[in-house]
Amino acid sequence: MLEKLKSRKFWFALLGAILPIVAQILTGDVTWETALQLSSAIIVAYIFGQGYVDAQEASGDAVSPSSPSSEDTA
Repeated sequence: MLEKLKSRKFWFALLGAILPIVAQILTGDVTWETALQLSSAIIVAYIFGQGYVDAQEASGDAVSPSSPSSEDTA
């Protein structure tokens, strides 16, 4: 879990989920419904994306950033 807290993807997803709500509070240009929908969509996208990455790692199909890809060897 600690490595998740160090993830840039996590922090950008958290920031993206908070910003619509902050925009509604500060400016009122965004309705509450829209702010909550945007925040929810970002959270759901992060959860599905992280689930996909975790599934790829579990199945062994994930390509490590340090391993050379086929493009590097050509």
